[in-house]
Amino acid sequence: MKKKKKSQLTDKLNIKNEMRVLDTRDRTWWADLTEEEAETMGKIMWTQMRWASSVKGGNAAQYLMLVNEFTNLHFNTLRHHPQLQHQLLQLAGAGKSQYHEWIPPGKRDKKNKLGAWLTDQYPQYNNDELDIIQNTTDKGVWKDMMEQQGMKPKEIKELLK
Repeated sequence: MKKKKKSQLTDKLNIKNEMRVLDTRDRTWWADLTEEEAETMGKIMWTQMRWASSVKGGNAAQYLMLVNEFTNLHFNTLRHHPQLQHQLLQLAGAGKSQYHEWIPPGKRDKKNKLGAWLTDQYPQYNNDELDIIQNTTDKGVWKDMMEQQGMKPKEIKELLK
């Protein structure tokens, strides 16, 4: 890999150029990266995968399925091989530039402290059963049970928020 000045990093490593490289299956692009650029690409490969899978137009389903099939399923297994991951992303390319759109990952649910406590209390029940128990039982019942177990009022209040 070549040595380049840091100011030239932005020339190659911008999302529009990176997606063009994936879309057109430019196999020489990675070889032209400096060590620093290749290291940066390795750190942002998850982001690349996210961008690559989201295409507007007639090829949307193809990109989504191929990116998922070739890179998403084995992402953690291949995390130490960013060049291979990049080449796998290129397999989804249609041969010409596409419009890629960022779709942010879904937000995680707020941690349910009472649900976590119930899981500890009733390990024999699955999550659906615990949800039913939690939603059909009055919080007063849980408060009494927690008091009987010797929990402090501050802990009880925190769990029942």
